[in-house]
Amino acid sequence: MTITFIAHSTPEPALYGAMAAILAELRALPLCHFPVSHDAKHYPNARQHVTAQGHTLTSGLVWLERLTGRGAGEESGLESLIYRALKEDIVVPLREPLSPALAARIAGHGIGVESLSVVRNQDKFQLEDCGSGKIRSNGWGRDAFGRWALGSVSQPVMRAGKTLRVAMVGDFCEQRDSYPAMLAALGDAADALAMNIDVVWVTPSLLGSQLDSTLYDVDGIILPGTTLTSGDHPVSQLASAVWALENQTPLLGINQGMHQMVTAFGQRVLGQERVVMHGPSSLNSLQTSLPLSRHQQQRLGNQTVLSRSGTLLANRMGEEFTLRYNQRRCLNPHLLAELESAGLKTSGTDESGEQAQAIELNNHPFFMGVQGQPELMSRRERPNPLLMAFLQQVRQSNRDHDVSHSALTKSVRLRHPHLSMG
Repeated sequence: MTITFIAHSTPEPALYGAMAAILAELRALPLCHFPVSHDAKHYPNARQHVTAQGHTLTSGLVWLERLTGRGAGEESGLESLIYRALKEDIVVPLREPLSPALAARIAGHGIGVESLSVVRNQDKFQLEDCGSGKIRSNGWGRDAFGRWALGSVSQPVMRAGKTLRVAMVGDFCEQRDSYPAMLAALGDAADALAMNIDVVWVTPSLLGSQLDSTLYDVDGIILPGTTLTSGDHPVSQLASAVWALENQTPLLGINQGMHQMVTAFGQRVLGQERVVMHGPSSLNSLQTSLPLSRHQQQRLGNQTVLSRSGTLLANRMGEEFTLRYNQRRCLNPHLLAELESAGLKTSGTDESGEQAQAIELNNHPFFMGVQGQPELMSRRERPNPLLMAFLQQVRQSNRDHDVSHSALTKSVRLRHPHLSMG
């Protein structure tokens, strides 16, 4: 049996394991992986990929599940890796090329060793034999959504209609290089709907008039549930949620993004001083988010969500569905009870029916938040239905806006033509 090691000397978590996943798919082999660490200061979302079984891994290992449909499993030590390689061929990603000492140790068990490294040629990535220097693969590239093409040329999607602008509240480099799942999943949904979309990035530094001018002509907004970079605060997420409320702009909130949506609506209904994100500033304040108790523990992996009858969530997802989770906090049930009468619905709960897992708002085109991470269950040929529902409403709202704008600006013959002079 043989272990194929693929070294990729890059600091970017989103690239770790990607070429190894591609080779594992081409050769129909399992991928095993060692524990790996990244610079958490520069890449706070480096370890945010969660498997169906609840293993938290380096974010780049999302590519294995996306390309092969197989989860990456938990991290392996050297002994367990050798034990598995005695029974079957495997592929293993590395941060640095395999050392001669480690190669000799593995070969001592009668296991073959193939050592490849990832080299970059302009915007393409290739595999090079560490011994001979010979290129062993075609060039692989990433598209506008950060997704890898299985081959040198990706299959084009026949798109129709005008280009719509979707705002993503976050940093482009963080989403592409540290946590690539959200951007890739948005591309999956756009492909399935044959939509042309441009992603507008709303960085945490955008506030006030700058934020207004950025959001002025967007057709939809996404609040992703990723960790903010060091020193950033969720002010732009909250301000974007307020904008979506005031301008009837379709809004989808993921995990922490959902909590920002509830904060925005709560402050609008109950007042600024009564609703805070964490740690009440006064005795009269209500927290939006509460930490999960030690009895609840952190919710990881695939979990069941129960939809509330008559909601948009139930209409799109059915009475019961599965969502991938990386949950550390929950919504304050006391605040939700106060906001219920104002139109904010708890549209999804956990299996006990006690903990809110999704919210939506009456009298709004699309104001939906979910506690889980739908992007982790998306694949190019099987996009997540929640993201598809969001983009469908983005398209519909744009059409409705065009119709209403056309009606408002349509010229009307004046009864007294002379009144039009001057």
